[in-house]
Amino acid sequence: MPPPETNHLRHFLLFVFVLLLPCFSLWTVASASLVTPAIGLVHLILTSWFPEFVNVVYQQGPDAMLMTLLDEVDGQFVPSLEAQEGLGFRVNTRVLSYAIPFYAALHFATEKQHYLASFCWGLLVIYPFIVLGLLCICLKNLMVTFGSLFLEQPGVYVPGQGTIGLLYQLSVLIIPPLVPALVWAWQSRHTPLLKNLLDAANRPAGPSR
Repeated sequence: MPPPETNHLRHFLLFVFVLLLPCFSLWTVASASLVTPAIGLVHLILTSWFPEFVNVVYQQGPDAMLMTLLDEVDGQFVPSLEAQEGLGFRVNTRVLSYAIPFYAALHFATEKQHYLASFCWGLLVIYPFIVLGLLCICLKNLMVTFGSLFLEQPGVYVPGQGTIGLLYQLSVLIIPPLVPALVWAWQSRHTPLLKNLLDAANRPAGPSR
């Protein structure tokens, strides 16, 4: 008969697998609404931080649209004649917001006393990382497109090229799956699943035969 920690782990993995489909289905439907506050915050940050470059960041479905105040004419960047005609970039916010359904599947697959309250607290921890990720993607687009013109703005602090590149990689590849897992692990540290797994990890190995 499998030890208790194995039973808990098997049940947990089964529940996660079952919950992934409805969680991601709901996220697909609601993903545009979920990122609306993040897009609004990034708009306020970028237009205040780079008033000479960023015109507006607005929502188009589940995507964010970053519109600049510059246009390209004969290979040179010049102020656009019309505010609506500046260079623009589409940002796929779903590469960031999938952290929410992933966290939901982990959370509701774990035995808890209070599901809804702890879920809301978990979202409050995860959401700022979505905002930060969207901000880093926008910075990367500005850096790649405008190069030194963007990086060397007089009187404006702009992170270095390496810093923006690293933050972009972390925001897209590492943070969306890692942060939900860490939040779930912290909230579930007193559950039988985590306790048994930690006990099994700390248990001294038996004598070798």
